[in-house]
Amino acid sequence: MTILNDPIHGTIELSPTCMMIIDTPEYQRLRNIKQTGTLNMIYPGATHSRFEHCIGVCYLAGAVMDKLKSQDPTISHVDKICVQIAGLIHDLGHGPFSHLFDSVVGGKDNWTHEQMSFTIFKHIVEGNERIKKSLEEEGLTSRDINFIGELVDTKECFSESEGWQFSGRGKDKSYLYEIVSNERTGIDVDKFDYLLRDCYYLGVSCTLDWRRRTTSTIYSTSVCTYTALPINM
Repeated sequence: MTILNDPIHGTIELSPTCMMIIDTPEYQRLRNIKQTGTLNMIYPGATHSRFEHCIGVCYLAGAVMDKLKSQDPTISHVDKICVQIAGLIHDLGHGPFSHLFDSVVGGKDNWTHEQMSFTIFKHIVEGNERIKKSLEEEGLTSRDINFIGELVDTKECFSESEGWQFSGRGKDKSYLYEIVSNERTGIDVDKFDYLLRDCYYLGVSCTLDWRRRTTSTIYSTSVCTYTALPINM
């Protein structure tokens, strides 16, 4: 395990596999992509990057998975690794100035940074034997790689009217699709991290307590949270 100190979450432990992904040139470019685009022109302290945000989301995803595993023993080590990697790479496809870049190229060929994130991740895996071997040693298969892509871009397959369209996991584990990017309620660890992180660097107050999410329960096949949490967000 590699131990990092994060200004928002404190001590963070990252697995060797996650560190291998982070240490690639494709991932390191996130250090130079500002989380809030050009907002630092108004808030000079807002110079934080997508790099640290993604690491924070990876950490929160792992924390939520640990809590849910205590309720559902069928959650496997592979499930947790997939959700954590999805958190780690979910913004890998962002271009310069973050969402400002999306607004420029997003209308072309239905391009989204979520799709690009998974495309870059597959490129990393296919071109790096050490990472590929590490994922295999963790027990991940091609289906799990596809599962990671679905976790990053859930809206691609999410449809309450058309039934279950995901192939990475069955409907019995649909709650796993609500952790990193939640199309059902909008409450996910991505938002938890960027609300806390952006407020910290912008110098504005934030009372959000992400730990309330780890007290969530699995009801049927969804993650249920306190009714006050959406209001708090």
